[in-house]
Amino acid sequence: MTDERILSVAQARAIDAEAVQRLGMPTLLLMENAARSVADVARTLGERFVLFAGAGNNGGDALAAARHLGFARCTLYLLAEPDAAKSPDAALQVRILRAAGATLSIAVVPAVEALAGAVWIDGLFGTGLDRELTGTGLAFVQAFDRARGPKLCIDIPSGLQGDTGAVLGAACHADVTVTFLAKKRGMLTATGRAHCGRVVIAGLGLP
Repeated sequence: MTDERILSVAQARAIDAEAVQRLGMPTLLLMENAARSVADVARTLGERFVLFAGAGNNGGDALAAARHLGFARCTLYLLAEPDAAKSPDAALQVRILRAAGATLSIAVVPAVEALAGAVWIDGLFGTGLDRELTGTGLAFVQAFDRARGPKLCIDIPSGLQGDTGAVLGAACHADVTVTFLAKKRGMLTATGRAHCGRVVIAGLGLP
């Protein structure tokens, strides 16, 4: 299901919660459906992929997308190791990839020049970000913007506030943003449009 309405961050969370609580859909299923949509769009942009993944569910979406893309074609950089208690679905994606033999670099900002021409995928922070970026998170966003190649952001460009479109210190610039169910309010501001590029609205398999 996709929706022509505009969602606030709170409304998007409420839809996810209803899918889990009323429909009985596991959060892992929602992540898998999101990841499949991301991978489908990413394949239209190229054949080699560099994925930046945060420690939460946005990062879990990126890591699951790497499985669909074929991790041999992917170079994976994690902002931090997911906490299994706070983000169990993201932590599971890490365990699966490691069991399959994938290499994951943790808290290492890559030299982007060596990976020029790849498709860059931003799964660092989702719509819940509400603080200024600093430290390694800021460095990852800045590296994403320096990189050469097509760029895809998952749900919303990292660093862009989901409701207001404010830039929280720095924000990724995308050629394509794959967002779920409907556009978020912050994506429709002038700043939001400049960072999101073309927006693809993907469903999550909700009935």
